[in-house]
Amino acid sequence: MTRGSLTAVVMFTMSVVATTATDAAPANCTVFEDQVSLLNCGVILTATATRRLRVEADCDHNVHVEIQDVPPGLYSVLVDGVERGTIRVKAKHDEGQLEFDTSPKGAQLSLDFDPFGHIDVAAGGRVILGLDQCPAQ
Repeated sequence: MTRGSLTAVVMFTMSVVATTATDAAPANCTVFEDQVSLLNCGVILTATATRRLRVEADCDHNVHVEIQDVPPGLYSVLVDGVERGTIRVKAKHDEGQLEFDTSPKGAQLSLDFDPFGHIDVAAGGRVILGLDQCPAQ
């Protein structure tokens, strides 16, 4: 092999390796986790809730909503006013939770909304818990 063709083979190989490495490189997101308590809107005085938002290094987003100290029943989780799921609480003063993920597994629901949006938890058409404010009722 001549020196000119050896250089061409080396350059071609380096180009293929660089392209392959670039294509296979994982996404680079800043890892982030934020957990906040939701405000009690006065409908069920004992009700409490948290919203946890997590961003993973691979850019996967996860939102977890948990409610506690509420009567048994169904509770709607609304994001920016749109119902995204229902939490079922089975026993008095029990807890319930709902989890959304951009790559859902098991019981997780698909996270197909703005994970930073406003979250409310409602029962019987009334907001009982809100992320940063309660509506006038």
